[in-house]
Amino acid sequence: MRSRLAICGLLALVAPSGCIASNVVATGDRLVTTPVVALHFEPAPGLPLQGLYESVEIRGDAALSLRKVYYLFDTGGTYTAAALTEVDGVPSFQTLNGTWKSTAAGLELDGRPPVLLEQAPQHLRITAENGVLVLRAANLQ
Repeated sequence: MRSRLAICGLLALVAPSGCIASNVVATGDRLVTTPVVALHFEPAPGLPLQGLYESVEIRGDAALSLRKVYYLFDTGGTYTAAALTEVDGVPSFQTLNGTWKSTAAGLELDGRPPVLLEQAPQHLRITAENGVLVLRAANLQ
């Protein structure tokens, strides 16, 4: 019994010294993702899009109803998208399938006039008349 108490006492003394408080690690070293404001976007004319992207920022009039957006781009020029919208306090998902083309003029969705497409590491920024959508590359599971 005494040896159990001694072991418990030793564990109690040693255990706290193995932990490092989160405030000891610099903020930059604790970040899992880069904040959008820290990203450097560049024009991306003709960018070949492929894979899943999820919204990390929605600005402008689009933000009035959009809460989250997902795009899945196929290299063959098709996409599927889902948007979580909220209208009058009622959330619902809207889905869309269509075609895309990335040209020197920007990103064309479904044959509509091109919008500005920019890229940063693992991110896209789409700027349209009704707002700005920042997307981050995601993994399909």
